[in-house]
Amino acid sequence: MIASHIRAVGFDLDDTLCLYMPVAREARLRTFEQLLLPRVNISLEEIDQHYRHAFREVLEQIHTEPWYTLYKQEGHPTRTETMRRMLERLGIRDDSLAEALSWHYLEEREKRLQLHDDTLPVLNALKERYPLFVITNGPAREQRRELAILQLEPFFEVVVIEGEVGVGKPHPEIFRVVERALNLPPESLLFVGNSWEHDVLGALQAGWNAIWLNRENLPHPEPHRAEVPVITTLRALLG
Repeated sequence: MIASHIRAVGFDLDDTLCLYMPVAREARLRTFEQLLLPRVNISLEEIDQHYRHAFREVLEQIHTEPWYTLYKQEGHPTRTETMRRMLERLGIRDDSLAEALSWHYLEEREKRLQLHDDTLPVLNALKERYPLFVITNGPAREQRRELAILQLEPFFEVVVIEGEVGVGKPHPEIFRVVERALNLPPESLLFVGNSWEHDVLGALQAGWNAIWLNRENLPHPEPHRAEVPVITTLRALLG
């Protein structure tokens, strides 16, 4: 599966090496159930609908100031702002509750983090043959903690985090950071990730090789891009 000219292999983190979106949803539902449900007369699912609306609002503004500077350092400010806007939609103005929801959600999420079953076997096998690296979007604090909780850092010669370098995928500059750190040309690098836009297109635009990890068998966003291999498990990399 990995072409002979490849000299280093990299991975996305969330929902590539570890479960993230399902974990995040479970964590916030437990948070709402414990801290918010007793205070409102609506269902847990309705609360989560308001959260998702607030999350989309904040996400649209995440790369504007002052939010992006704060977000790069840690996720708490934007996470708390999301909770505050959700509460406003519920008719509740309580900044202390927004803070409590933010921290409780983070704790619930972090204790649920887990690797996919194929992650460790594949990383152990590939580490014998290639320098490995990870490129992940997100705040510096949370992503470093996530790597530490999952005990992944020893596998990687290079760890590149959006919050630490100031730019995220799919921007080519975050890929250039890896090239400089490994002193390798773009055509010798392979990146594997679950996001077609951020991971695959980002790598291709940087002149890299890419493999799309499609664990959920989603419809292909660009079926004509036959040059990009598609896998449903990381084990396929060892084929």
